[in-house]
Amino acid sequence: MFTSLPPLNALRAFESAARLQSMTLASKELHVTHGAISKQIRVLEEFLGFALFVRLHKKVALTDEAKRYLPHVQAALQTLSSATADLRNQGSRPQTLAINVLPSLTINWLIPRMEQFKSRHPHLYVDLSIGDFAVDFSQGRYDIAIRSSTQLPRGVNYIKLMDEDLCLVCAPSLAPKLKSIEDINNVTLLKHTTRPELWEYWADKVGLVLTQAQTFGVEHFYMLSQAAASGMGAALIPRFFIEEQLANGSLVIPFQAPFTSPYAYYLLTPKSPSLPLKVQAFIDWMLELFAPYRQSSDNDKA
Repeated sequence: MFTSLPPLNALRAFESAARLQSMTLASKELHVTHGAISKQIRVLEEFLGFALFVRLHKKVALTDEAKRYLPHVQAALQTLSSATADLRNQGSRPQTLAINVLPSLTINWLIPRMEQFKSRHPHLYVDLSIGDFAVDFSQGRYDIAIRSSTQLPRGVNYIKLMDEDLCLVCAPSLAPKLKSIEDINNVTLLKHTTRPELWEYWADKVGLVLTQAQTFGVEHFYMLSQAAASGMGAALIPRFFIEEQLANGSLVIPFQAPFTSPYAYYLLTPKSPSLPLKVQAFIDWMLELFAPYRQSSDNDKA
């Protein structure tokens, strides 16, 4: 393809010299020497097989062939220049980035951090919605989704953000009743209703037989953290969901019994060999935010 294309530098030299009718002025415009312009013109003339200029005393004049050639060269260079500028400016144009994220992750963790992303990318309008349904990117509603799963996602591009490391928490008022692992059987177990097996996984991990029959179920980790903070019982919640509550003391860890659940968090994008700049920008930011959690998880397992 494009076997008849002449060298780009030679075209630029020709266009400038032809428009200005001067090799000297062309050299100043392109910030090269007079000799460099002359050399590029000779390269183009040899490529084309005919002369482009008639050399006069202090200027140059176009040959008839060059007069016919010049408008096409200018049009082609303008097209290339416009297309390049359009691509380079793509990152600064107002664009919409549609993101669908797990409810608890959005409310407790992502929204408080979104201003940082917006300050870095003010040209992006972020359309953030919540959901935990299977994502169908073919509908074109979302650019990115974040989900948790026990299996690797299929039919999409995905990046694993981190494993789900849970910690056992409760309200400060309940902590005196939880001196050891066995005391779990003396308090209400707060369950994540879409993951009702987490307590059994945890008990198997720590070597405890669960005998407490009193439970209370809620649908999301956000609701689970609120129930635990109100003193309703003990809960297993990812640490990164409840950093603020641990910091302000509304939730406490009565004893250390960390547990990595079968779930992991994935960032999903449509199946494609390349990503729009706006999508890559969000991915880079998310990887930056999740890096400490991945490192902490790796250290715990080491």
